[in-house]
Amino acid sequence: MKGMRTNTTPTSRPRRALALTMAIGLFTFGAAACGDDSTNEAADTTSAPSGDELGITGQWARTSPMDAANGAAYFTVISSTDDRLTGVKVDASVAGMAQIHETVMVTDDTMAMGSDTTMAMGGDTTMAMGGEMEMREVDGIDIVAGEPLVLEPGGYHVMLMELAAPLEVGTSFAITLTFEKAGDITIDVPVRDEAP
Repeated sequence: MKGMRTNTTPTSRPRRALALTMAIGLFTFGAAACGDDSTNEAADTTSAPSGDELGITGQWARTSPMDAANGAAYFTVISSTDDRLTGVKVDASVAGMAQIHETVMVTDDTMAMGSDTTMAMGGDTTMAMGGEMEMREVDGIDIVAGEPLVLEPGGYHVMLMELAAPLEVGTSFAITLTFEKAGDITIDVPVRDEAP
């Protein structure tokens, strides 16, 4: 057809520009995703302390119902040397006593043996598939150098018994942890609905 011109330049340039923009974007994304771990390490708040140090992070206590007699506190411990958590103390204005507990699965064979412990602790058991979950006092927890010891719901935790008042969100209280090597360390424990 005479007089009709076909010009591909106007549509080619935007396509090339779009392709170039996409290539730069993919390169940038790929470089960030495959980069070294130095940026990720900065975000890790549970790193091994240097020297003979022991660090405690992520402490919190679950809010308690008005009629609850007991509560629980959780945290993470990391130490540069082997140590052992051997005790815990709390002021009487918070609870009558504090103990280190572990949640364990109780089978039919151990239920009869553990029933006295359950009754003494105020019946702190819950039904679970295949048995009951029961909280038991332990005399301590070993801490391996460089490995986080996590106290969390369903595992090790600090049991606060005979609460003086309900644990309410927005409040906090102090507990003193005793370690074989690090000695006594007092931490502030905020009350929350869920883990931080």
